Amino acid sequence: MKYPICLQGFVFFALTFVLTSLPSHSFAQETQTSQADPLAGNWCGSWRSGQTGHHGKLRATFCRIGKSQVEAVFTGSFAKILPFRYKATLEIVHEEPGKIQLRGAQQLGPIMGTFSYAATVTADQFVATYQSRKDCGKWTMKKLHSCCR
Repeated sequence: MKYPICLQGFVFFALTFVLTSLPSHSFAQETQTSQADPLAGNWCGSWRSGQTGHHGKLRATFCRIGKSQVEAVFTGSFAKILPFRYKATLEIVHEEPGKIQLRGAQQLGPIMGTFSYAATVTADQFVATYQSRKDCGKWTMKKLHSCCR
């Protein structure tokens, strides 16, 4: 179907206008932001219990909540077959260029008590310790620059 030249011109103008007037956010800015924020991106590694020696895969994503908090979503496996997902709010204790220190705690009930954790994050490494009434251990992850397998 052929459209009149004036309609074709209008469509071309409208598309050009829409594409050039999109918000100034760009992929380049997103890349700069993620490079500037050590937490941005996907992380992959492992966890290990200091009490039992149990260990497994661990993945995480982080999202800043204001200037002093970070929401983390950890997913992984226990005993290679039991998946878990743990969402936590971490407090930013100290921040300097290229390094962030985090900590947090969550009440897990009368049997496990308080689950507390402290972490140090650099440009490509996340190292944390955790402790509860019946366990303690370590999480280690590296920032992914490609998909985690």
